[in-house]
Amino acid sequence: MAALVLCIIWNEYSTALIFLVFSTLATVEFYQILNKKELSNNTKYGPFVNVVVYTLLSLVFIEEIKEYRILFLIVPFLFILVLQELFAKDNIPYQNISSTLFALLYITLPFACLNYLSFNDDIYSKIGLGENWSLLLGFFIILWTSDSMAYVVGKAIGKHKLIPRISPGKTWEGLAGGLVFSILAGFLFAYVTDSSVFHWMIMAAIISIFGLLGDLSESLLKRSADVKDSGTLLPGHGGVLDRFDGILFSAPLVLTYLLFI
Repeated sequence: MAALVLCIIWNEYSTALIFLVFSTLATVEFYQILNKKELSNNTKYGPFVNVVVYTLLSLVFIEEIKEYRILFLIVPFLFILVLQELFAKDNIPYQNISSTLFALLYITLPFACLNYLSFNDDIYSKIGLGENWSLLLGFFIILWTSDSMAYVVGKAIGKHKLIPRISPGKTWEGLAGGLVFSILAGFLFAYVTDSSVFHWMIMAAIISIFGLLGDLSESLLKRSADVKDSGTLLPGHGGVLDRFDGILFSAPLVLTYLLFI
C-alpha cells in the first residue's frame, strides 16, 4: 500500500498508471474466478478491453484530453467483443460477452472514477481542499479504517451475523463499528486538511457502507465459484480484487455525491 500512497501523492499520471495495473490484474482475477465454473472463457480480450476503456476514461477524467467525444472510441471495441465470438468456436459466446461488459461496469469504471474523484478542480474545491491528491488519500484512509475497525469490533463484540450465507464472519456490530470509526476518520481528516467536516463525514458514511457492500459482492462471486481468495498475488491478503473490493461501489457513489452537491 506504500506504493499506492506514493503514486497518489506524486502526480495524476502515476496515480492513473497504478490503478491501470490494479484494474487489469483485478479483471484477470475476475475471469479466472468465472472460468472455474465455466461461465466465461474471455481471459484474453477481456483484460485488453479493460486497458482500453480505463485509459480513455482516465485521460478524460484527469483532463489530459478535454474532448469527451473520444469516449466513443470505446464503441468499436464493444462491437469487436461480439464479432470475435463469431469466429471463436466457443460454446458460451453470450456468457463471454456478458462477463466482459459486466467487468467494465464492476471493475474498470470504479477504478477510473478514482482519477476523476481526485484530479478534477471542481470536485476538490467543493470541499475546500488545497491539494487535489489529498481527497483520494482521505478516501483510502477512511476505507482502510472502516475495514480494519469493522473486523476488530466484529471480533470483539460481534454476535449478530450480517449475511452468513455469503460472509459468515461479518456482523451487524462490525458494520456499526466500521461506520462509526470511518466517520471519526472523516472528521479528523477534515480537521487536519482544513476542509469541509460535513462533506467528509457524509463521504465517510458512503465509503463505509458501500465499501462493505463491495466486499460482500465479491464474497458472493467467490462463493459461487467455491474459491477462498480472488488470487495469490498478495501473500496473506489474497488477490488484487480482494484488496480493492471496497472501491467497487463506494468510488462511483462518492463521485456521484460530489458531482451533485
